[in-house]
Amino acid sequence: MNIHQICVEHDPVEDRVLMRMNTHDKELIEIWLTRRIALQLMPALEQLNTELVAKQTGVSTPLMDQQSKKLMADLVHQRTLDQSNFSTPFQLFENLLTGPRPFLVTHLQASLFEHAGLRIELLEKIASSERQLELTLDNELLQGFQHLLSKSVQAAQWKHTVSLSLQDDAGSWGSDFANGTLGQSGYLN
Repeated sequence: MNIHQICVEHDPVEDRVLMRMNTHDKELIEIWLTRRIALQLMPALEQLNTELVAKQTGVSTPLMDQQSKKLMADLVHQRTLDQSNFSTPFQLFENLLTGPRPFLVTHLQASLFEHAGLRIELLEKIASSERQLELTLDNELLQGFQHLLSKSVQAAQWKHTVSLSLQDDAGSWGSDFANGTLGQSGYLN
């Protein structure tokens, strides 16, 4: 699936973040992120983005310290945001790939996808049903998604209290847990 547009907004009634993505095939994907998942995903995205930029720019050497990698990632992040289109309104397509209700993320695994981007494996386990979804975000989509998620979490006034630990040496982050003011919206084209 080729993602064309992303919209991330806090829903104050649900007190969740709704992530919508349009594909080039005019299909719509809707995903709910709970507070816990969103707060856990944010530092993971930052760390994985730092590692991705370091690999893409060739600065991932034993002599390059984490602070230098972070500075390089911040530079690339800002440059990408400056070149991104956040002004075109999000289009709601009728062909819902996730069905009549949004996909509720209960578990996730995020890892680098070669040197090209980020792979996020999402799992929804609710009662007796289970759904899976895998997203691959290139560098531009990753930067935009990270920015929009941060804005939505800030608009929701959620505090960053969740801590993460790196799951393995391959740079993969994961989560495993039980079902666990008017927000601003944003979109990326």
